[in-house]
Amino acid sequence: MTYETGIFVAFLAWLWLSINAIVSLNSRMQRNLNKIGQRLSWLSMTPKPISADEESHGLLRKIFKFLFLYGTGLPFVLGGWFYVLYVIGIIIYRKSKDAGAPQVVREFRWKLRNTDMSFDQLVKEIVKVGELEPSEFERVKAELIAEMKERGLRPSY
Repeated sequence: MTYETGIFVAFLAWLWLSINAIVSLNSRMQRNLNKIGQRLSWLSMTPKPISADEESHGLLRKIFKFLFLYGTGLPFVLGGWFYVLYVIGIIIYRKSKDAGAPQVVREFRWKLRNTDMSFDQLVKEIVKVGELEPSEFERVKAELIAEMKERGLRPSY
């Protein structure tokens, strides 16, 4: 296996990571998370809170941010097989992180990715994942709404 082959495979791996990020950042999961004031992190693809400032960013700014974050990884493709090993490590880490999750958490993630959920459905699932009593629904909902308003977001229920 030559260095040039490593660069080619590394480029394909970088391309795969970039396309995967674009798909994830425009997915049903992203839209569901937005309903509860969260979004996927552009780097780790984990949920994080949205601020009112981030919500108002235009398309052009998002494109430049994406190009900056993922374009800076392009020079690392020259590392050839080292970059391929890095990408394989990322994939293994993400898969193994999900493997140990309880069934209720995996079901919640599946619903986030595959079903269009309302604000109330999302709160019910959060209550389930948090192993709270169903009577805690209104309290959790009020806390989420208050947290979103505190960050300058307008809840959509």
